[in-house]
Amino acid sequence: MTRTTKTASRSRDDAPLSPLLHGRVRLLIVATLVRRGATSFTDLRKALELTDGTLSVHLRKLEEGGVVEIVKGYEGKRPKTVVRMTGAGQTMYRKYIEELRELLPGFET
Repeated sequence: MTRTTKTASRSRDDAPLSPLLHGRVRLLIVATLVRRGATSFTDLRKALELTDGTLSVHLRKLEEGGVVEIVKGYEGKRPKTVVRMTGAGQTMYRKYIEELRELLPGFET
């Protein structure tokens, strides 16, 4: 007789504290966008004191994960990149905060 067991394992998507948001730099990016709304790449880089390369790498991962939208355009003749949270990204952030509240007694926002 073969016995199968059910595991209570979670998929990576179901794991608490999404790895996509939990990294320090990505969490700072998302928290800043939640507070400020759509923000230019330059303003985001200055606010977080990151290099262009570091910010670009993390924004790409957040964009691939559906957390942010990156819009490239022009302001006059100057190129301008604007980053904004997506609806899915806002939902993921709220879920992340709820999971923090469950994990950390006394955590309030």
